Amino acid sequence: MRLVRRHGWWITAFAAFALAALCRAVGLLQTLEFAAADARAGLFARQVESDIVIVGIDAKSLAALERWPWPRRHHADLIARLSGAAPRRVFLDIDFSSQSNALDDALLESAFRDWSGEPIVLPAFFQAVTASDSTPQLTRPLERFLPHVQLAAVNRRPGADGLERAWRSSWTVAGQRYRSVIDPEASLPPDSEVPIDFSISPASFAYISYVDLLDGRVPPAALAGKTVFVGATAVELGDMVPVPLHRSLPGVVVQALALESVRAGPQRSLPGWLTLLAMAGWALLCAASLRARSWRRNATVLAGVLTLIAAASLYSYAAHRLLLETVPFVLATIAVFLVSTLRFLDQQTWRAVTYALGMRRRDALLRSIVHSSTDCIVCVDEAGLIQTANPAAARLFACPANELVGAPILRYMPGLAAAIDSSRPDVLAALDGGISEWDARPAAGEVFPVELAVGRVRLHSERLYTAIVRDISERKAQQRRLEHQATHDSLTQLPNRAALMQRLDTALAVDGAPQPLALLMLDLCRFKEVNDTLGHDVGDQVLREVARRFQQTVGAQGLIARIGGDEFTVLIDGQETRAAIAMTAQRLNDCLRKPIDVAGISIEVGLSIGVAQSPRDSADPQTLLKHADVAMYVAKRRGTPFECYDAESDENTVRRLALGSELRTAIRDGALELHYQPQVNFRTGRVESVEALLRWSHPTLGQVSPTEFVAIAEATDMIRPLTEWTLGQALSDNREWRRRGLDIRVAANLSARLLQDTVFPERLRVLLASAQADAASLELEITESAMMLDPARALRIIQEIDRLGVLIAIDDFGSGYSSLGYLRDLPVHALKLDKSFVQSMRSCADDRVIVESTVQMAHALRMQVVAEGVESEWDARFLAAAGYDFGQGYHFSAALPAAACAEWIARFNDAEPRVSRTLKHVRASGG
Repeated sequence: MRLVRRHGWWITAFAAFALAALCRAVGLLQTLEFAAADARAGLFARQVESDIVIVGIDAKSLAALERWPWPRRHHADLIARLSGAAPRRVFLDIDFSSQSNALDDALLESAFRDWSGEPIVLPAFFQAVTASDSTPQLTRPLERFLPHVQLAAVNRRPGADGLERAWRSSWTVAGQRYRSVIDPEASLPPDSEVPIDFSISPASFAYISYVDLLDGRVPPAALAGKTVFVGATAVELGDMVPVPLHRSLPGVVVQALALESVRAGPQRSLPGWLTLLAMAGWALLCAASLRARSWRRNATVLAGVLTLIAAASLYSYAAHRLLLETVPFVLATIAVFLVSTLRFLDQQTWRAVTYALGMRRRDALLRSIVHSSTDCIVCVDEAGLIQTANPAAARLFACPANELVGAPILRYMPGLAAAIDSSRPDVLAALDGGISEWDARPAAGEVFPVELAVGRVRLHSERLYTAIVRDISERKAQQRRLEHQATHDSLTQLPNRAALMQRLDTALAVDGAPQPLALLMLDLCRFKEVNDTLGHDVGDQVLREVARRFQQTVGAQGLIARIGGDEFTVLIDGQETRAAIAMTAQRLNDCLRKPIDVAGISIEVGLSIGVAQSPRDSADPQTLLKHADVAMYVAKRRGTPFECYDAESDENTVRRLALGSELRTAIRDGALELHYQPQVNFRTGRVESVEALLRWSHPTLGQVSPTEFVAIAEATDMIRPLTEWTLGQALSDNREWRRRGLDIRVAANLSARLLQDTVFPERLRVLLASAQADAASLELEITESAMMLDPARALRIIQEIDRLGVLIAIDDFGSGYSSLGYLRDLPVHALKLDKSFVQSMRSCADDRVIVESTVQMAHALRMQVVAEGVESEWDARFLAAAGYDFGQGYHFSAALPAAACAEWIARFNDAEPRVSRTLKHVRASGG
C-alpha cells in the first residue's frame, strides 16, 4: 500500500498510456481523431489559387436539356467547345461504358479523335460481378473510345466513419495498375492513400454550368491553360460523396480537392512506433505534472496541457503539413487527470460532478441537434398542442416559433383530422411510429405537401410526441415531371408510344371485351428531305408545327400521339363509320396543305394515313398498331389520302418473314443458282454475251420468283451479300467458259441501293481480282429509276466502276423518267430497250416509232442497243432491220443453267443460226 502511494504517479502514467494505446490499436479513437482533423481543417479553411475549373452537370443544365442521360452528341459538342479554348487538361467524369445509338457514339468518337491537346481523361472503376464472386471486374469506356483517351481509376474507399477522407494514387487489379486523376505524372507511390486537404475551400475552383459552356456563353479565355473537370454536381443525379466539413460534395469536386491537395504538398504523419514512444513519454510527463492534491489546480493544468496539445497540432500542420495524432495524447492526459482526481475526491462529490456534466452535455447535444436541423421538428402533447418548435418549423409554417407553441397541430395540418380521433385523450397515438404524407397549411400562403413522422417520448409522467415534418413539394414536382417525361414526347409534348399502348390496353380490355375504336397511323411525306437538306433543328420546328395542327384538327375527338421520328397516331374511341374516318383523314390532310414557314422558307409536307379498327382488324394493341402501319404503307404506295387495313395487301406476312430468314441461309450455303439467257448479235449472228438471272429452288415452296426475294433483299441488308454472290458466281462461270474457248461477256443487274454505296467499287475490284477476270468481260445493268434516287452520288459511283473497266448498260430503258442529260453524261456502253415496247410493236404503230427512234438516238450517242423480249421471227427481222445490235428473248432461248447454256452457245455459234437467215432476208429485202 505504501508502495502504491509512493510510486502511484508512474503507475498512473503506465495505466493511462496502456489505455490510450489499446483504444488506438482497436480503432476506438478513430472517430474522435477524424473530428479533430475536421476541426483543424475548418480552422485553416481558406481559398487557394487554383487552375481547376469545374464544369458542372447541374440542375440548370438538366432543366435546359430536359432529360438524363443526355444524348452523347451533347458531350461531343462540349468537347468541341473545350477544344477551341485550349485547356491544359480535361477530365470527363462521365460513364461511357454502355452503348448509345450509333450516330451519337460516332460523333463522340470523332470528338475524342479530333482532340488536339493532351488526351482527355475518362473514368474507369472496378466492381464485383456478383455477391458471391468478389473478383473485381473493370468497367471502362467503350472500346471504340479507348485509342483516343486516357483512363483514370475513380473507385472510392471511404474512411472508418463512412466519409471520403483520402484518394488513392492508383489501383492495381489483376497485375494491371490504373492511375487516378490526381496523379497524372505518376509521381506518388503506387497504390498509396493521399489525404485530402479539406481546409482548401471548394470555392477555390471556378464553376461553370455545362449548358452555359455548351451554348457558347463562356469565353474561351476562361478555360485557356486550365485543368477542366466535367462531372455531375446536381443532387438529383446521386453522385454526392459524404465528406468531412462540407457534409457532402459532388464526386468530381472531391477529386479536384484531392488533386489540389497533391499540388499543395504531401501531408506527412509520424511513424506508429514513434507515436507510441511519444505517448509513453507524454503520459509520464502528465502524471508528474498532476501529482497535486488539489483537483482545481489539476483542472487548470489539464486545460493548459490540452491547449498545448491543440497548439502543437495546429502549428505542425500549418508550418510543416505534419499530421499529429492528438486524441491519444488527450485521452492519456484526461485519464491521468481523472485517476489523480479520483484519488482525492469522495464518492458523493464525484457522483454529483458526473451527473451534472452528463445532463448538461445531453441537453446541449439534443438542443443543438433540434435547433440546427433543416427539418421541422415540433413536440406535441397528448392533446395535440405544440409544446416546442425549432426554427425550421417557424420557417415551414410561416409564423414565429412563439406563436406555434400552444397552438393545435391540426391548425397547420388540417388533413390529420380525418386520420385521428380528436375525442381520445391521446390524439396522436394512431400515428405513432409511422411515416405518412399530408397537406400542410402555413399561416400565410398556399397548401403544400409534407411528409410526417411521429414518435412517442416519455418524460417523467408526461407523454409527448415528436413530429418531424418535411416539405416534399420539390419531390412531388419531380415525380410529376418524370411521369410526364415517361408518357410524353419531349419535342412535341404529345403522348408517346408508351402512353398510346397504355390507352389501347385500357380501351381494348373494358369489362373483358374489346371496345370499338379506330387507330389512324400518320406518316409525313418528304420529311426526310427536310431533315437532310435544312438540318434537324428545322426538322424539329416542322414537327412541332405539325403536332400543333394535328391537335387543333383532332381536338377532343381522339388521342393524338407521336410514336416515332415523323410518325403520329390518332386514336378515336367509339364506333366510327368509314365515312366518318374518311372525313377525319381528309381534315388531317387538309391541315397540312398550307406550307409551314420555318427560317424564312415555306416547307410543304404531305401525309399518308393508314386505318385499322377494333375489333374488326384485331383486338390486340400491338397487332392493331402493326395493321395500321401496313395500311399506311399501302396508302403511301398507292398515293391515296388514306387506306383501311386489308389482310390481302399486307405484305408483311409470315411467308415474307420466313423467306427473309431463309434467303440469308440460302446465300450463305450457296443454295441459289444462276441461269443465263443468251444475247444474239444481229450483225454477226453469234452469241457474244449473256444475262445472268437468279433462281431459287426452295425445298418446300418450289421456285421462288426473283421479283419476290430480290425485293426482300432490297428491303434489308441482304442485297449486298446477294449481289456479291451473284457477281462472284457469274465471274467464276465465265472463267470456266473461257477455259473451254467461249469468249462470252456476262451481264448482271445492279441494285439501286448499291449505286448509293460508296464502297461498292472497291468490293467489285476485289471480286475481279479474286476471280482473275477481265473487267471488260463483266457488264452491270442499272435501271433509270436507280439513277434518280441520288443522281450525283450514283454518277460518281458509276464513274468509279467505269474506271475499273467494267461495262455499264441501262436496263429497262423507256420505262422510267430519267433525264437525257444524265444519259449523255454517263459512261454507258449499251441501252436495253424495255421488253414492253418489243412485245407490242407489231400491233402498235406508236411503239414501232419508239423502237426505231431509240436505236437512232443510242447510235448517235455511240451506244449499242439490246432488245429484250424477242419472241418471234417477225420481232427479230424488224429489230435487225431497225439497226439493233443484240436481241434477247424466248425466240432464241430461255435462261439456262451455266453448263447447258455453254453447250447451247457452242451449238448455236457453230451452226448457221436462225438470226443469220433473218439477216440475209433483211438484206435481200433491202432493209
